[in-house]
Amino acid sequence: MKYMKGIKEIIDLGRLMWDKDLVGGWNGNISLRVDDKHLLMTGRGTCLGRLSPENIALLKNDGSVLEGCEPTSEKLLHLEVYRNFSKVNAVVHTHTPCINAFFLNSDLFRPKTYEAEYVLGEVHGIEQTSVNVTDVTPVIDRLRVNTLVALRRHGIVSVGNTLFDCMARIQVLEEQLWMEALSRIFSSK
Repeated sequence: MKYMKGIKEIIDLGRLMWDKDLVGGWNGNISLRVDDKHLLMTGRGTCLGRLSPENIALLKNDGSVLEGCEPTSEKLLHLEVYRNFSKVNAVVHTHTPCINAFFLNSDLFRPKTYEAEYVLGEVHGIEQTSVNVTDVTPVIDRLRVNTLVALRRHGIVSVGNTLFDCMARIQVLEEQLWMEALSRIFSSK
């Protein structure tokens, strides 16, 4: 398959996210813009911690599959991000536990540490009404303001220039929410 460098990036990132407990089971999906006309995207029902080249699809910008497996069920979300943001080259979506837990009952997270505030800004949660994103408009609208958006009862979407940037922001948010939970435990004593 063409674009082996991009395929390796996706496989390596999936494994890193698995090792850092940012993904589990079959949740999450990754895509990468490899040139002006093509994207790589993880396949439907794949485990990000156990990806192989056969689990990556090569698509045209219009979503038609050129090589590989059937793309993730979140294909529409990924395609619309690339259509709306010409400078975005990577999209990572996952279902991290603290992010999901926090946004079950909250619409906004303001980081408490200076570094995280600088990296993340305010992270907003938007309603999600199905197992897959079917109405991308609220997601795109929120991504115009921040590179992260939480999908209530579903997960987090991170967009950026590189896959690592996307993953690192998710990791920082997950760590901030762990810290927030611990802070509440410590302050209750």
